[in-house]
Amino acid sequence: MNADALMYLVNLPELLPDFGKNTFFIFNSSVAIKQFKRFHIELGTLTLNETQLILNNRIGSEQFTHSQIAQIYDRSEGVVEKLERIMDLLENSSVDEVLAHDAIFNDNFHIAHIPTTTRNQIERLETDKSKALTLRMLNILSILKNGETLTNLRRDKLGAGLSPEHVEELVKFELATTTRLDPTTVIIKINPIIKDYVLSKMTKENIYEITNAYLKVTMIPTKRGVKLSSLNRKVYQSGYSTEEDNTGTLLLYAIESCLQKIRENKDENNEMNERRLNKLRYYSSSYIYILINTDRYAETISAIDLLHDTIKEIDEDNLYKYYQSLATAYRMRSNYTEAKKYLELCEALCPENDKRTLEDIYVTRLYLLESTDISAAIALAKARKNTYHKTSIAFICSEKIIAQGKDPEQRFKTLVRLETRARKLEHFTLANNILFDINNERNNVEKIKQLDKAIKSDRSSYNYCRATIYKHQILVESGKFDHIKEQDIVDLSNIYNYLFRQKFDTLFVKCHKILWDIAAYRQRQDIIYMIYYKGTIVWRLNSDHQNEKKYLALFEDFEKLPLLKGA
Repeated sequence: MNADALMYLVNLPELLPDFGKNTFFIFNSSVAIKQFKRFHIELGTLTLNETQLILNNRIGSEQFTHSQIAQIYDRSEGVVEKLERIMDLLENSSVDEVLAHDAIFNDNFHIAHIPTTTRNQIERLETDKSKALTLRMLNILSILKNGETLTNLRRDKLGAGLSPEHVEELVKFELATTTRLDPTTVIIKINPIIKDYVLSKMTKENIYEITNAYLKVTMIPTKRGVKLSSLNRKVYQSGYSTEEDNTGTLLLYAIESCLQKIRENKDENNEMNERRLNKLRYYSSSYIYILINTDRYAETISAIDLLHDTIKEIDEDNLYKYYQSLATAYRMRSNYTEAKKYLELCEALCPENDKRTLEDIYVTRLYLLESTDISAAIALAKARKNTYHKTSIAFICSEKIIAQGKDPEQRFKTLVRLETRARKLEHFTLANNILFDINNERNNVEKIKQLDKAIKSDRSSYNYCRATIYKHQILVESGKFDHIKEQDIVDLSNIYNYLFRQKFDTLFVKCHKILWDIAAYRQRQDIIYMIYYKGTIVWRLNSDHQNEKKYLALFEDFEKLPLLKGA
């Protein structure tokens, strides 16, 4: 379509007579059209929550475990056509049978859902030698499926020759898209509908070569261990990726390539390959450790689901540590049934000489019982408290639980003493957990003062979110909207997205109400629209009909306000 035709379409609504002013024109395109830039809407892929909602509506929530939903999301990659294909197969097969099928998206699927022009563009890259670097970028991105920056692609010699022109070419061919996270970071991501098609045309050797090259870019060795790349952290903080970065996929392929070399050289000296496998075991456990200790609980569950069978094959003796991480992640998301299941698996496999993990199991069980059976929690704390050192988290946590059975005055005094001791010992997350309990007995001025202390001291993302929400809840309920700055609204919006991704439902409800009240007070239509949509997804997933009806009515009232002002 030429430029004149596009400009005609842009101006068409203005050419209509008065009686046609309420006529709407909707155009769709898989590429950005400059002439439409001022009024275009970019459609993204489905999130995990949206995928779950579609599965629940079409097949029923009782048919799936959380792990199965996560696996379906991983296989469909948020692409509607892929999810439709999976759901079609589920009509006549069990969930496990479908997930075990490696060829869900076979050649027939690719032919039916990938446009001929797109397949021709890929074939052109394969046959035209002048397009070799563009093809290489496409192949790399098919493995780094959640996207990567050009800067990071060039950090390995495989991508050293890549340039902005190659990015432009992939976007022009509709094979990739770009997303700007901040002024210095632009992510290039393969079009997910073609990812499996591209992979199917690559050799295993090529996949392994790319994997081993970019694992070094994603997981960086340091003197203290390993760290994830800065992009990995930006992806998480921005909410660009809902469940998983590229690290899990890279680890999976890297381990697969190492095991293949060991099998091929079984009659020869495999010392180098065994050393490589040990390093990958360490990388896998470090990756999960980083996720769980940065409060990325949804990502922890997704990563362990992805790596579980492989870890069971190469590191079965340490599988119990992965179960402990799962138990913690599920407990934090208030899925107490799954938390108990994995805690029991961990305890059954944990060796007696691993005192640290045994202590973690005890503390996790205390927290679990505190939420499900406080009497059992108090009884366990009394029975086990003295088996731990008085300066340990386990001992102080035990005393905190025991305090729940005391009268209000004694309970308050005990908790104040425990918070002071925990803070002095630099157990800041535990100290702030106790502080949140104590704050229920304080006035608003003192509450805010204490919450500011928690915000400054806690390294836990989750507790930072709690403290920030509780502080702004006090301000909103007191009608002190003028004390809330624009940056506070930005922070609350980021927290809201974090809670939505992690599915912390109780905190999400609180944050939703606070943001809604602030947005309504300031007439922030952009915030109202964003949280109404995401909130509705959560209400429906949780069958929370009360909140769904409440916010629908509030939304409809808010929608009427501009019309009334216009009149």
